[in-house]
Order: sequence, then structure tokens, then C-alpha cells
Amino acid sequence: MIVLPVLVLIFALHGAARTLPGAEPLSFPIIRKRNPKFLTKRDNMIVLENVSTLTYLIRLQIGTPPQPVDVVLDTGSFELWVDPICSTAATEEQAEQCNLAGMYYPGLSSSYIDRNSTSKLAYGKGAVEFSYAADRILIPGSNLQSLENVVFGIGQSSHDLAWGIAGIGHGEGFNTRYNNLIDELFMQGVTQSRAFSISLGSQFDDNAGTVVFGGIDTRKFSGSLHRFDNLPPQLEGRKNGPWRYWIQLDSVGLTKPGWMPKTYATAPMPALLDTGSTWSYLPPEIVDGLTRDLDTGGWEDGSYRVPCSMKSHPGSIDFAFGNLTIHVPYAEFITEFDGGHCALGVLPKEEHTDSVILGDSFLRSAYVVFDQTNQELFLARSAHCGTNKKTLSPEAGAASRFIGECHHADGIPSPLPMGLVVAPFALVFWIVGLLLC
Repeated sequence: MIVLPVLVLIFALHGAARTLPGAEPLSFPIIRKRNPKFLTKRDNMIVLENVSTLTYLIRLQIGTPPQPVDVVLDTGSFELWVDPICSTAATEEQAEQCNLAGMYYPGLSSSYIDRNSTSKLAYGKGAVEFSYAADRILIPGSNLQSLENVVFGIGQSSHDLAWGIAGIGHGEGFNTRYNNLIDELFMQGVTQSRAFSISLGSQFDDNAGTVVFGGIDTRKFSGSLHRFDNLPPQLEGRKNGPWRYWIQLDSVGLTKPGWMPKTYATAPMPALLDTGSTWSYLPPEIVDGLTRDLDTGGWEDGSYRVPCSMKSHPGSIDFAFGNLTIHVPYAEFITEFDGGHCALGVLPKEEHTDSVILGDSFLRSAYVVFDQTNQELFLARSAHCGTNKKTLSPEAGAASRFIGECHHADGIPSPLPMGLVVAPFALVFWIVGLLLC
């Protein structure tokens, strides 16, 4: 009989992984902020890498009573801090956005605790010095009213930073001596494991992005979630460096209209999945090949300029991970600034580091599950067809049981026009039909 296999197939296609009772997945909408200013030669004191064109944030409610504060969602760091010094942001536009992001005032919170310690953090752009505090963070939609005594920093001095940062990397036992935000979500019972998933959404859709702590959303991706090891510390070859979300990137390629698909020769390399980085940083030889084959205007003002009309072309930049390839459409990999200027979302990595970074220009086209409990990463092709949150259970490989409910084209520009895909098959069926007549 074939009934049982059919039932198993139907069950799998609906992504119906068994979930445990109790904690429900907690989601936050991702707030997208745009800084459209293109740096001209008059801005020669600022390099382009120090200005985010699109920044992805979540809104936290901190203290008693709750104070709303917008913070950057950053998988490339592991500490939460708030209250940058707005007057030291990289541009006037970012200073204005900083002033609108909300501030946390410890004197207005009855649950504020001074931790009597300080720290400093330096990022790829900007730096901050902060004092540690602890307070409650409201958890909307969960079974708990709030997370209690969450440790975070309050900015005392900063530069080139327009928002505080929610670092959601590895915390206690890896990079910190205290429970960070991901740890507290697990320790206080909001999630069943130290796992979460992110869909940034298309840069053309203001409301598509979401982060789900303790779960996934099966209507934010298509196909299967492919499992990969979270590689141990890789930064600058230091074995005892910080733990981050490193994945093995096997190759980078190009699909260009009228060309055969091309792969740039390279050995597999560790790559950091970093929502806090606007750009992707690749080996210079790959960047040279891409910019040459895409006929960019060359290196100017800290970026590779391209015609804005290229965004409407059906090509893609292709990132291969084992048997999964994420095709990033030109439309998502190219950023447009004021004045009709556009830039390719890639820069060469620094030669003295081993750090390949897959930033927002890549992540807009990928759905990613980050599982600290089992040191696993899961990737699928991003798509958008509604919302259907599912809880992630704590065992290894749990995310791979879910299947995306979207078609690949839902909400995401296709890397190839359908005619290029359908036409060869139509020709084959026509020939077969003639032979059978």
C-alpha cells in the first residue's frame, strides 16, 4: 500500500515538526531605516563603510514603566547597549535619526540596577564606551510580562554610531561573563533553546522583515532549510577568538543575462553572517571578477558604482553553500542613493584578515536560523507569503524538519525571468510531441 508514504510526504510538506508544550516563539518586526545620502568627494573625511544605507532595528521596551528604544539587530556582536551620543553620528541625517530612536533614562525606571562596571566596544564602524546596568525588558506577546534583570550597557561616549545595538551573538560561556539577551530569553523560559531566525525582507518592502526568537516562520522562505555547522572562531586565525556565526562559503558566482553562469575560482572559506554590516566583504580576486564582469564604473568614493538601471536586469550574484545556492538578484544587491547614484553591495575584504562577511546585501535574499544550543546554522531562499510561526524544539537538526510554504518568487525578484526557465522545457515537450505523432 502507498497510503503511509503519502501521509508522511504530506506531513513533511506542511513543515509539521513536533513541538513541545510551553514556550511560544517570540517575534519582533524589523524596522528598516534608510540613510540615502551618497558621499561625494566633499565628504573625504568619511569613508562609505562608515555610513549604513539601510539599517535594520527592533524596538525594545526597557524599564518600569517601559521606555521604547530602537536598537540595531546585530548578529555580528554579542552585547546589548543603548543611548549613543547622537551628536557624534557619522552624518547629520543619522544624528537626526538617532534623536528619534528613543532614549533610556535610568532615573525614570523603578527597576533600574547599576552594575558598577564599564566596558568598551569597537565595531567595523564606530565605537562606544558604556556603563553596565540591569533592568526589565517587556516581552510583547509572550507568557511572561517581562524579562527581569537583563544586563545591558548605557552609552557614556560614542562616535559614528546612530543607534544602540542589540548584539545577539554567543553570550555567557563563549564571549561574555554574564547572560546576554539570547541567554536570558532561554533561561527565563521565553524560548526552548538559544535559537532564533531572521528574515530581513526585500529592500523594496518596508514591512517584510522579522526576527523570531525560539522559532521560525514557514511563510518567510521557500523549500528546505539546509543545515550547516556553526564553525568555531575564525577571526584573523585566532583559535581562541570570539564565537560568531561562521559558515563555510564554497564559491561565489554570477548569472548575467546573455552569459553562461560563471563561478569565480576559490577555495572554500569561512564567512560571517552579519546583519549589522550593510555590505558584503569578499576576497579581492572575487570582487575584481564581479566588478569587471558587471562593467562597474570603478572604485569611486569608497564604492563600486553601477548604473541604477541594472537593478531591473534579471541577473544575480550566486553564493554556494554545499548543495544550496542563494541567488541574490541585482535588485537586492545594488543600493540606490539620493541623486540617482547606485553602488554594488560588495567591498574587498582587508588582505590581512581572514574575515569574509556576508552582510545585508546577501542576507536580504536568505532566510537564516541561528542555533547556539547545537552550534548549527540553517539556510533557505528567502520569500514572503504571510506569517506562520513555529516553535523550535531544542534537539539538534530541529529546524531541518520544516519546509517553507512560499514559492521562490513570492515577494523576491527572481534571478532569471521565467521565460528563460520555461522555454527550454516547452521546446523539449514540443519535440517529443512531434516524435510521438
